[in-house]
Amino acid sequence: MPFAERILTAVWLSATTLLFVASLWAPAPGVRLFLDNASWTLAFGLSAFWAWRGWRLAPPTDRALHTGLLIFAVLVALGQMVWNVQVALDWNPFPAPADLLFLAGGPLWAATVIRATFARLSRDRAYPAALDFGGTVLALLAFTLVIYLPSGEVDSLAVGTVLVLYPAGFLAAAGVTALAVPTVGVRIDRSHAMVLLGLLGFGLSWMQWNLMVISNTVQPGIWFNASFSVSALVLGWGARWLRFEMSADAAYRRQCDQVMNYVPLLSMTLAAITLVLLFVAPDGRAGMQALILVCCLLVLLLAALRQTIVVSLLNRLRTAEAAVLRNEEQLYRVAHFDALTGLPNRRYFEDALERAVAEAARDTHSTNRRVALMLIDLDHFKSVNETYGHRVGDALLSEVAQRITQLLAGQGLVSRLANDQFTVMLLRPASRTELAQLAASLVEGLAQPWELSEVGAQYMGASLGISLYPDDSANSVELVRHAHSALHATKSAGRGSYRFYIEEFTQITRGRLELRRRLHNALQAGEFALVYQPQLNQQRQTVGAEALLRWSVDDKAVPPDEFIPLAEESGLIVPIGLWVFETACRQMAQWRAEGWQVPVVSVNVSTIQLREPGFTQTLLGVTQRAGVAPAGLVLEITESQLLDESLYAIALDLKNAGFALSIDDFGTGHSSLIKLKRLPVSELKIDKVFVRDIVVDVNDREICATVNALARTLGLEVVAEGVETEEQLQLLIRMGCERFQGWLFAPALAPGPLAEQWLQRQAPPAAQ
Repeated sequence: MPFAERILTAVWLSATTLLFVASLWAPAPGVRLFLDNASWTLAFGLSAFWAWRGWRLAPPTDRALHTGLLIFAVLVALGQMVWNVQVALDWNPFPAPADLLFLAGGPLWAATVIRATFARLSRDRAYPAALDFGGTVLALLAFTLVIYLPSGEVDSLAVGTVLVLYPAGFLAAAGVTALAVPTVGVRIDRSHAMVLLGLLGFGLSWMQWNLMVISNTVQPGIWFNASFSVSALVLGWGARWLRFEMSADAAYRRQCDQVMNYVPLLSMTLAAITLVLLFVAPDGRAGMQALILVCCLLVLLLAALRQTIVVSLLNRLRTAEAAVLRNEEQLYRVAHFDALTGLPNRRYFEDALERAVAEAARDTHSTNRRVALMLIDLDHFKSVNETYGHRVGDALLSEVAQRITQLLAGQGLVSRLANDQFTVMLLRPASRTELAQLAASLVEGLAQPWELSEVGAQYMGASLGISLYPDDSANSVELVRHAHSALHATKSAGRGSYRFYIEEFTQITRGRLELRRRLHNALQAGEFALVYQPQLNQQRQTVGAEALLRWSVDDKAVPPDEFIPLAEESGLIVPIGLWVFETACRQMAQWRAEGWQVPVVSVNVSTIQLREPGFTQTLLGVTQRAGVAPAGLVLEITESQLLDESLYAIALDLKNAGFALSIDDFGTGHSSLIKLKRLPVSELKIDKVFVRDIVVDVNDREICATVNALARTLGLEVVAEGVETEEQLQLLIRMGCERFQGWLFAPALAPGPLAEQWLQRQAPPAAQ
């Protein structure tokens, strides 16, 4: 809190306190009445001031809530001023004009909280939550009325209405405030408790005051009169610090869901107690008894309806889950297994290899933590395939898969890597000698004749390349690359044999260390640049652009797949990612200032950035400074990152802030269709791995077609990455894909060339 605000608060609070203490000791009733009103006026004014300060400092996502609190506090302060005028005129009817202002604050705040709460809920959760809110508010209202209203008939309908509205308004506001926290999973703190206590204090104080007015027992200068000031100050101080951010803690959100499960039970229990009090101790208030009875019956009806909806939803979820599990299994098999041989495909193999290497890297205490990779390439398969056709070639590949599996006898993971290439991954091989014996048996076994029914016996051998982690490879990528190098050496030496990769990699290791060192100063040195690759629709019209980061060291480009992992490991991805976002926003504003029509711009976001506190507010601040709307930006998050349950709340906050979300590299992770349905995304990007071989690989065609169909079902747009040939484009168009990106249209371009070649000029304003 700023020093000036502290001084002002201390002086204001001291004056309020002194006035109240003076009212207790003042001898004359008129003086006590004046001091009471002065104390209330200062307290309500200080509460409004704190609410205003909270509104000024609130993040954009909480601005609506703070607006509601500020109006509430201002209405109470205005009501007190009107009351002062009434007292000065010695005109004190009940109800009075001041009551209209006092009563307006509670319903207004309740409506504000409900709006903010339901904006953060999915449709499936909104209906039960609405019933919970309605049942709880009605139960509190009925219970309050049965213990609060005086015996006998009230003087008029207006008096009765005000007597009902005071508890209805303030207790409804308090109940809605209390329920909003577990409904959306807000992490509760002292500010929430103080706002709730302030509302309860207001409601109870005014209820007692009204009863005192009716019974003509109101007295100035008594301790009870301080309850108004205390309630106002507690609420105002809570409003000064209030935040309404959803927790990213999955365990806490589960606890909130468990709390909400008990809300209908609590509402029904309170309604039952109310009914017992109503009929056990009747007091002749027929109209109020009818109102209380209706409230209780509505509570029971809403609770029953809520449970019916929940049961219906659970049944639908069970049915949908069974269908999804079947579809998920089918999609998983299509995405991770080769349709021809039934072996794991490249994606499955790469994931398994990466996990194996990662586990070996963590197992530093083991004496044998090797991961061996054998890369098998069929010799002269191309000649057989071209001579006898693809049908014979496919049959031969199926036979090869079966023979390799038989020769290994359960050792290792066999996969089909490419057309005529297979891999064998072995964990913890005993020695290189054992690997050599296994490789020799594979070479010998694959050199035996192949009996094909249509063309007879065929002779076709195989060549092997072997690499090991950590002996000669630092990671899974190097392990594959080194196996390819060893295989190339085998083929160069005459085929039909095997080779180990044994070259030292000191220079590569030194290169990585030097790259890491240079990366720390790259941002300050201005070595980064953004280029933009256009995204086109079926008519080849520009509908978007992806911002891509480039780094040059000594005028030599560094591939992103080399420096991005280094940036994530060192944490530099946070400032670098923010620079990328700021630069893209400024570029959008500059294009528009130059008269170009700017479509949406996609920016890649790392999971490390997503976990930064206040990430959504940071991005909103950047867009406001640049003068661009969040709706003009698409945040691309990789599939594996976005499916992390702990990031769901952050993704929802980004969507609520106006940003569009896209799942990047879709198909390369382990998607759950249930999670995918819940995610607040509007776009899927098919990974270029599947697009690259779509013309020749039926597997990739099936995957792309399945992703397009899935996207249409979920109402999502699809962007195909890595489109390089006209044949790929036409296949994707026939599958229903509507947006494309790749070298067939343009490489990534600097801002100027992109605008000149791919953006349209804005239409000039119409003449007046």
